[in-house]
Amino acid sequence: MYTNMNPDSEPWNIALVDNDALVRSYLETYLGGLPEFNICWSMQSGRDAVEAYHHSIACTNCVPDLIVTDLSMHGMSGFELCATIRFENDHTPILGCSSYMIEPYERDAVNNGMQGLLLKNELAQLADGMRTLLSGQPLLKSNGMPYETPQQAHERLLMQGKPAIMSMSPNEQAVMELCSEGLSTRTIAEETGDSESTVKTYISRAMRKLRAKSRAEAVASWSRKTKL
Repeated sequence: MYTNMNPDSEPWNIALVDNDALVRSYLETYLGGLPEFNICWSMQSGRDAVEAYHHSIACTNCVPDLIVTDLSMHGMSGFELCATIRFENDHTPILGCSSYMIEPYERDAVNNGMQGLLLKNELAQLADGMRTLLSGQPLLKSNGMPYETPQQAHERLLMQGKPAIMSMSPNEQAVMELCSEGLSTRTIAEETGDSESTVKTYISRAMRKLRAKSRAEAVASWSRKTKL
């Protein structure tokens, strides 16, 4: 079972992540208006969501029973967000949602430990999928096979090792984001207030964690992992 929550008692705590403020507000209004759901927190980026998740766990305050996330977000995609949380968490289902066709993203969803993919503009279907996951039942992939449970995905990711972005420090992530914007080492140093030597160290560490042989390869890998 994914949750011990009794749907006849307290509503399920739902966490929402979407970088589009209008869409996020729309989802909050619709889903929060259903009696079985309580929006415990709502974030606009993957990094903010990871921080909110860790805060809720530490404070045992509004711990989500289900996380619903957009796929394409600046800095950390929904897939990287999922892998980061799933690496630590073996019980909370994570549902990806998109405004576009979902089948092309199914492999990434599975690889990063999601429990399903649904269209965010099909609100009734989205709510039904959330109820299915929270009742302990799996959603099905396009081939009719079920998605992994949180525990199955967690165990697989543990075997594979820590996700690359999760292993990078905030400074390394910030520098890689600036690199992806085409900025030079000198300009990045000016932007961050670090020395050029320090920036080069961050880039070198990021390259190693991304298993890249060059700065260009690291930037390409970073962009693939954080931007769809």
